[in-house]
Amino acid sequence: MLFSTAASAQEVAVIVHKWDNSAGFYDSNTGKQLAKVEVGVKPHEMALSADRRLAYITNYGVNSYTQQEEGGNSISILDLVRREKVGEIGLGKFHRPHGIELGRSGHLFVTCDFPPTLLVIDPARRAILREYPVGQALPHMVMITRDEKKAYTANSGSGTVTAIDLVTGAVIKHIDIGGVPMGMVMTKDERRIYAANRTGNRVAIIDTGRDEVSDWIEIPGQPVRAALTPDDRRLIVTLIESGEAVIVDAPSRRVIHRIRTGANSEGIGIDPSGQFGYVSAQGENKVIKFSLKDWKPLLEIKTAERPDPIAIIKTSPTKKR
Repeated sequence: MLFSTAASAQEVAVIVHKWDNSAGFYDSNTGKQLAKVEVGVKPHEMALSADRRLAYITNYGVNSYTQQEEGGNSISILDLVRREKVGEIGLGKFHRPHGIELGRSGHLFVTCDFPPTLLVIDPARRAILREYPVGQALPHMVMITRDEKKAYTANSGSGTVTAIDLVTGAVIKHIDIGGVPMGMVMTKDERRIYAANRTGNRVAIIDTGRDEVSDWIEIPGQPVRAALTPDDRRLIVTLIESGEAVIVDAPSRRVIHRIRTGANSEGIGIDPSGQFGYVSAQGENKVIKFSLKDWKPLLEIKTAERPDPIAIIKTSPTKKR
């Protein structure tokens, strides 16, 4: 269903389909599927290279963090220009890779459930450079400081966020936030992290100077992912139980808007221009595009089964497909 056509035809939404073992390319102006590429089994999260020409997708191998199976142990590499899988990074003994972030060095930082570890990977060499035992169960998502000296993992099996010194390898602190920690986002000044607590029905605000919870934002509906608008003034939180995206005024920590996005809402994407947001409704196999100015829905993109992470890229219409 099309509500508006405000985006450039050169903008493409790359969406990972968790239960279709694929990634789809969609025109962000019309919602039309342009291509679909097979990746690994049960892909979960995605990071883009600095030039936004490659995507790295973690192959989790199982449907849910609650399962006990060993799962996958690889990362797929997608060429976003040619729209095809061009390689894979094997992780050996490390299974169920989930959270993934790209550092300024070009290295990937990846969480794995079994054993619970944060890995540093050189994607060019397709090699693990370093491993950091987290000491907590099910490290789910990860945040990295710009200087790559410190990392934070949200540990869904332990109710904590772990701060890790990436220079010494030491765990600085396990920060107790209770419940099931999942998505996180760090402010541009790196002074705060917002950590979604799914079963706690709230978002923890972590002071990164003290590595302590400084405040909470109560948000019923099972918050699972978090993102900030480019000016850091608005926090977007997806609610997997209530099927909504909630907009929080970050300075006042007050909920100012709710958007009905669909069943099992989870993944969040923000386009590089900072004009539009995207939320995946896994239970309805769709992604909703909305305005970051007035929060109105603009476009409904029909996808393959269980869409989750979303990235918006610019492509040239003259390139060969």
